[in-house]
Amino acid sequence: MERRDFLKLGCVGASAAVVAGLAGCAPQTKSGPTELAGTSASDVNWTDEYDVVVVGGGGAGFCAAIEAAEAGASVVILEKSGTCGGDTALSNGMILGAGTPQQAELEGCTDDSGEKFAEEQIAYAQGFGDEDMIREMCMESAAAVEWLVNDCGRVYATVDVVAPVNAYTDEFYPRSHWDYYALTASIHGEETDPTATHFGCLQKKANTYDNITVKTNTEAVHLIMDGKEVVGVQTADDAFFKANKGVILATCSIGDNMEMARAMNPQQYWGLYQREVNGAPVQVGASPYNTGDGIRMGLEVGADLALSEACVMLDTLYFGGVGEGRGNKDENIYKSTPVKGAIIVNPRGNRFVQEDADWGYISTMQYFENAKMGGGPDCKIWCIVDSNQTDYMERVVQWMIEQDTESRFVKVADTLDELAAAAELPADNLKRTVEKWNEYSKEGFDPDFDRRTDFGPIENGPFYAIRIVQNPLGACGGLRTDIETRVLNTAGEPIERLFAAGQIASGMFTGPFYPGCGWAVLGTVHWGRKAGRNAAALDARA
Repeated sequence: MERRDFLKLGCVGASAAVVAGLAGCAPQTKSGPTELAGTSASDVNWTDEYDVVVVGGGGAGFCAAIEAAEAGASVVILEKSGTCGGDTALSNGMILGAGTPQQAELEGCTDDSGEKFAEEQIAYAQGFGDEDMIREMCMESAAAVEWLVNDCGRVYATVDVVAPVNAYTDEFYPRSHWDYYALTASIHGEETDPTATHFGCLQKKANTYDNITVKTNTEAVHLIMDGKEVVGVQTADDAFFKANKGVILATCSIGDNMEMARAMNPQQYWGLYQREVNGAPVQVGASPYNTGDGIRMGLEVGADLALSEACVMLDTLYFGGVGEGRGNKDENIYKSTPVKGAIIVNPRGNRFVQEDADWGYISTMQYFENAKMGGGPDCKIWCIVDSNQTDYMERVVQWMIEQDTESRFVKVADTLDELAAAAELPADNLKRTVEKWNEYSKEGFDPDFDRRTDFGPIENGPFYAIRIVQNPLGACGGLRTDIETRVLNTAGEPIERLFAAGQIASGMFTGPFYPGCGWAVLGTVHWGRKAGRNAAALDARA
């Protein structure tokens, strides 16, 4: 397809429930680090020292390192895996931006603004995100794009719409900056320039600084404290890196850590468990090295949590997929995945969601519907469509049929009664749902869920039921930060010289559902750069 350790009982401020729930998440090392970590720096023999120590070599970490180095600080990036990039390198490199030159030049959009973007995202967050942080992120989004283009050499050939959730907004704008055509070429095996990707540009920019050191295969396991200040980082092989100015945690969020997800993000746990139990014709995921290390390290020194219900999850058909309809005969007003005449139904055969919305919203609504139906990870959600499919749907469905040798994910029948039996759906309910949808398609109006695109009746056999299985790419949320990227303790006070950026802090700016392609990358760029500048601006410890 085209789409695509641990807490010491004496740690300060972490609740007993969190400590107990995460006790099995310890980093696995050959001999285990010494017990100096998380207590005092008095007896530490420092392996090396820098002004700023960045934990995590993904997008947020590199943005932080670049800004700190630009300010004259010496920086080390400690990366757990053998290569840098993390989830950022695995993504399509999209970034959301409003009021950019690319919107005007590529899409003729001249009336968007950071304020409009902020209004939308604050509505999406539903009161769960910090409004000041969301607003700053959106208002500064054009500057983030400009920095990537002018300072890092990023080229954007496409700006696409993230399909709106119509319950929250009546407008939509092309804001997802990326390069659809270059990605397509890469998928089809054509030679592409790796330094032209989002993370490739960051890595290339970082390589221009002599005061940035990158250490791969270096797993950070504990923060070192001196009184109330964070002064360094201990690694799994008992190396100690002194931070004269500050430490920045940029280790993404929970990743595929099942126990941490169970304790902190039930939707991510549901997605991981669903993938484990059901499997799927398409397997995508986060970097296996993202296991919540930064969250654990922060909790050890008394950090507070800022969690989110949201996850980055893609379903098997990529409903609401950005740019998937671009340029083909079935293109809709959003240029998103063309799903003309396709509906999504629950185990009772009823629709429950706006099918032409952003994929992040649809995945979360499936999670909520699962709970509503009283189902475990095997709760069955189906896409229903007839033989008049779009070219996109036909390609994907045929591919899934070829992969699905046990007929678990695609059911085909000549009648709706037979389809209902095959998919274990109540036939009367399914037929009533289809009849109602066909009436809505004739009128081009959906009073139930306010869908506005891809109308089309379901009336010509054979009929298809395609299983919607979510593939989790990562959770949102982790440590609580303020608008200056400082990590806060449970009393709401900054932990001195400790910063965090990217998805590890995304509970501060992401509501109940993930709001679309480029939100996470915008978070890594904006907050990563700010954390780097703020850490570098501190006076060095005496």
